[in-house]
Amino acid sequence: MHPVKKIFELFHRFIVSLAKVLLVAMALIISVNVFMRYVLNTGLRWSEEIALVLVVWFTFISMAMGVKNHLHIHLNLLPSNLPPKIDRFLQKLENLLMLCCGVVFLVYGSILTKFTMQSILPGTGLPAGIMYIVMPIASIPIIYDSIRELLSGREDTHA
Repeated sequence: MHPVKKIFELFHRFIVSLAKVLLVAMALIISVNVFMRYVLNTGLRWSEEIALVLVVWFTFISMAMGVKNHLHIHLNLLPSNLPPKIDRFLQKLENLLMLCCGVVFLVYGSILTKFTMQSILPGTGLPAGIMYIVMPIASIPIIYDSIRELLSGREDTHA
């Protein structure tokens, strides 16, 4: 296996594991806060803020994994028995659009993260950029997987 491919496979495994941890943490924090509010008449003032950060992170990580595994919503507006050349062209166009999205996430996610690092989240005191730093991080596998698919010579990249 090529070293770059091996690095990205490890990175993909890591972010899938991270997504699982984020989802469990989000569920636990929200459950504990609901219990505390309705049973103990108190609450964790930081819970909603942290849950929001976790859901943003989970969303962007899931988006990156969706690009790798072709899990995004597809609309079948054209007949399924298109000529192979047109089908390959449409698959390449799809991957090119994914690549463009990845580049936008990288560029503007970096700008947004840098800009919001100067603001503070009120409930936790953390820099607000912590919520958005996942955008450029998730853009890396999106860009890699899109380029890999664009350069692949396979007939059907969605099989």
